[in-house]
Amino acid sequence: MQVNISELTAGSTWHAAGLTTYYHPGINLKKIHYYSIKLFEQLEAETGQAVGFHQPGSIRLASTPVRVDELKYQMTRTHWHPTPQFLIGPEKIQQLFPLLNMDKVLAGLYNPGDGHIDPYSLTMALAAGARMYGAQIYYPAPVTGITPTADGRWDVQTPHGTIRANRIVNATGVCRVIDRYGIIHSGGVGRFLSDWIMSGEPPYDLIECDPNRYAHWTSVPYLCAKARESYGFNNVVGYPKEERFAGRPTDRVSGVYELLKDRCSMGFHAGWEQPHYFHKPGDDTGYNCIYLIKNTVGQTNISHMLTPRGRVYAEVTVTQTAPGEFLLITGSGSELHDLRWIEREVCDGGYHVSVSNVTDEIGVLGIAGPKSRMVLQKLTDEDMSDTAFRFLHCRSMQLAGVPLRAIRISYTGELGWELYMDMQNMSTVYQALMEAGRDENIDNFGTYAMSSLRLEKGFRAWGAEVLLTHTHAHTHSHTLTLTLTLTLAHTLTHTTLTHRHAYTQTHAHTHTHTLVVGNTTSGSYSYSTQQSLAFAYLPLHLTHVGQKVEVELLGQKHPATVTQEPLVLTEPTRTRLQKKKRSV
Repeated sequence: MQVNISELTAGSTWHAAGLTTYYHPGINLKKIHYYSIKLFEQLEAETGQAVGFHQPGSIRLASTPVRVDELKYQMTRTHWHPTPQFLIGPEKIQQLFPLLNMDKVLAGLYNPGDGHIDPYSLTMALAAGARMYGAQIYYPAPVTGITPTADGRWDVQTPHGTIRANRIVNATGVCRVIDRYGIIHSGGVGRFLSDWIMSGEPPYDLIECDPNRYAHWTSVPYLCAKARESYGFNNVVGYPKEERFAGRPTDRVSGVYELLKDRCSMGFHAGWEQPHYFHKPGDDTGYNCIYLIKNTVGQTNISHMLTPRGRVYAEVTVTQTAPGEFLLITGSGSELHDLRWIEREVCDGGYHVSVSNVTDEIGVLGIAGPKSRMVLQKLTDEDMSDTAFRFLHCRSMQLAGVPLRAIRISYTGELGWELYMDMQNMSTVYQALMEAGRDENIDNFGTYAMSSLRLEKGFRAWGAEVLLTHTHAHTHSHTLTLTLTLTLAHTLTHTTLTHRHAYTQTHAHTHTHTLVVGNTTSGSYSYSTQQSLAFAYLPLHLTHVGQKVEVELLGQKHPATVTQEPLVLTEPTRTRLQKKKRSV
């Protein structure tokens, strides 16, 4: 390994605060923090280089009830990790820090392993350790050119000569991006990248830090607006599903954005504006939105892209549109994440395949519901009946005079189609659908409504139930639907599951003990079954139907029951059962 730089601490390292916190609100980024601190703890002994590492602990204070709820929310997520974290009251806070004015303090989040480190000494220790294991560090060494070689490697030109590299890590500009967190991220990100390079796949998904979440729509005005917003929001309360609006919309809007923008709350997905939910007349505009438009690439057979170890890297739908030609669709937020993997496989495998990203040219409208066939039939001469247009089939056709590709599929689990067309035709088709469906009381729905419907049907979602850390078999055999026995005001996402059991101590008194046994991944209220639902991961001994568990939400335990799924059968299943019943 070679490292080419000007000075080891020439960037932001020399003036970094050097804070080292186990605490992080993100589930995956907390793994980065954990590995870094564990590395720092042993670095001096391993390299002989003092690093000035101190761990006095930290307390995050809450002086309002909302802040207390925020701390409780973070406590439910900390059970996923081995790091100690405690919600403490004013008396304990005063004991740990007697100099603090306690007039407004209600609670605190105590992380005893947090601390600080000397950035300069840490850098020198990391360099010393790297040299111990064979690394060569050149500086000053500006890179003057990079040339790919015939065997898939790289020739890197520097004043020290040409260096042949199997892999290149471009860290240019990193100091600007993670100035505040650069020190605590250093060890964990280094481990993450090295694992990826060595094994050919990342150890887990850090899509929230993936450079590919940005593309051509990331303009300079957008960057400036986001930088100002992010800095201003640095210490505000963060909420699940929260939307932030600076720099929006980008130039990445669908053909129906202007028609819908005042009727719904828009959500942001890789530059796209997508409806999360629609307002009824007289409602105030809130935030967030979800499905009607999915600006992605294709769909029919649902497939998973698996890593060499059999883990789920991505979920796509594949339609063969012509011999040797396929249309792939993925979620809008995963566009470049998935495209990178496909292009890497094509390159490494030497396949004669042409890959074109048509996301910005093709838009999609989804129509679903028991009367969706009736609405579509008014706008086309094609036979839309069940026998003529079967589930998971695709057809090129005209709708309201507009050529498009229709696929009979719906993430709601109900009768429905996804209609793919040129972006400039979306407005025409949308208005035709709304007019044709007037007698059927057609209306808009967003991704929040779709999420409720997919939970009722037992549909897993990539990034929630389907993760890079799980194999395909693991995801589909261990995920269970929880039927909560009470209505919850908030969507259940990323909360903790516990199980109460009795045990007897030597003095013969019986106690109840709470164990952390799993976590929820998605949650919503089911209007079809009139109850709250959540997907959850549980150990096998707690997976039988009827098992009682508890879901922790903002520090409160709510009873839940493992139930037989799906709670609502999908439309194709219902249709098949009805046909079977009639034939009998």
